[in-house]
Amino acid sequence: MKFLFGLLAAGAPAIAASAAVLQQPGANEKRGNPWQSCPIDAVSCQGPAADPCCSPENGLLVMALQWDSRFGPSDAFTVHGLWPDTCKGKQLPSGGCDSARAYTNVSAIIESGTDLELAGDMATYWPSNKGDNNWFWTHEWVKHGTCVSTLHPRCYDPVAYAPQQEVSEYFRKVLDLRAHYDVYRALNASGIVPTQPESGRRPKATYSLEEFKAAIRAAWGVDPNVKCRGRRMQEVWLWFKVLGRDRYFPVDPWGADTCPRRISYQRKSESAFTLP
Repeated sequence: MKFLFGLLAAGAPAIAASAAVLQQPGANEKRGNPWQSCPIDAVSCQGPAADPCCSPENGLLVMALQWDSRFGPSDAFTVHGLWPDTCKGKQLPSGGCDSARAYTNVSAIIESGTDLELAGDMATYWPSNKGDNNWFWTHEWVKHGTCVSTLHPRCYDPVAYAPQQEVSEYFRKVLDLRAHYDVYRALNASGIVPTQPESGRRPKATYSLEEFKAAIRAAWGVDPNVKCRGRRMQEVWLWFKVLGRDRYFPVDPWGADTCPRRISYQRKSESAFTLP
């Protein structure tokens, strides 16, 4: 946890940017809940257990960002998910944490919500590689979103709460984290760029696992987990704890890398696109 308290003293621009995120009130704290008072300085998985509405009960989370050459902007990683774990790093039940909120129409919930840009952002940055966004987003909500304890309906002001608003808030928070912790940009800043495959599907160049990890470390002061299929880079995992209700900050990984010493990081296909 020395990283959390070292942020404000660090001089690197990337670290300062992370500190700025920590200083921003979370969405629920901005709104204000007169019926409940939560300490803003509680840190998940530290000290006595806090009210699960004030600090995530499953307070160690991993954001999995994927690099699929067939989907998403050619200059951006897309989201696989944000997955809460127990404070000891154990996975939660595969069926999620709240069967009463195991909605099957998450796409419709997103489209009918007050965040008018969310559906488009989801389609761009959180696409299903199986072609069924509603199935994918529903799976991620039921298995993982329902396990974010601070998003339980009882944690909202009952007068202001709109049914199912926590669904959209979960997905928006993850997209905001993806934008702030821009892995493509962090790799590019360290000279790690996608390469074009040669004939025979052999890449023109490969990078070392340590080069990938060093690029993330230079950006945010922590190591990632890097996941591969064979030697092809598939996902980058960033681990977080939470300050207050929903201010995420990166921590060192609890998982393991699955890549060989040399990694292929291939350009996306022509069907992918670059945003302006």
